[in-house]
Amino acid sequence: MRCPCCGAKLRKNDNMCIRCGTKLSQIENASHQAVTKARKEFTPEKVVLTKIWPKDLSYKNTLLMCIFLGTFGGHYFYVKRKIPGIIYLVCWSIFLVFSFIASQYTVGDSPVPQFNSPAMDILFGFACCAGALITVLWLMDIIRISFKRFYVPVVLENNNKNKGKK
Repeated sequence: MRCPCCGAKLRKNDNMCIRCGTKLSQIENASHQAVTKARKEFTPEKVVLTKIWPKDLSYKNTLLMCIFLGTFGGHYFYVKRKIPGIIYLVCWSIFLVFSFIASQYTVGDSPVPQFNSPAMDILFGFACCAGALITVLWLMDIIRISFKRFYVPVVLENNNKNKGKK
């Protein structure tokens, strides 16, 4: 296991991180609900990403959000990680819009769209790459959440020190 604050490797018998002083009890009693408050108070140094699942965040709901709304970034929005969620949403939306446009340009029985300009071919290729990338990342997220290897933002209990993220 690694310390969520500094990334130092923790041994099984350690009660605290020897590099930054974070206690294991702080990590185990971390709060996911306090993330919004810490961000509103402009104290992002209190928020750390950890693979240890907090007690106040539903593992089952996160997995379901990933399975059913994962390509749109639903699981990232659910765990309050908006930037990756927005990236997923934008990339998948670009893919869907260009897929719809390409469906209007198919000729006869050919599944390949026939565009009149090379620029549209390039844009369609870009949209397909964005869709493929998000699909692969989404499948990786399902695996990471299933094995509890997904990073979740939390606020550590009694986190008064200014601790930097890894």
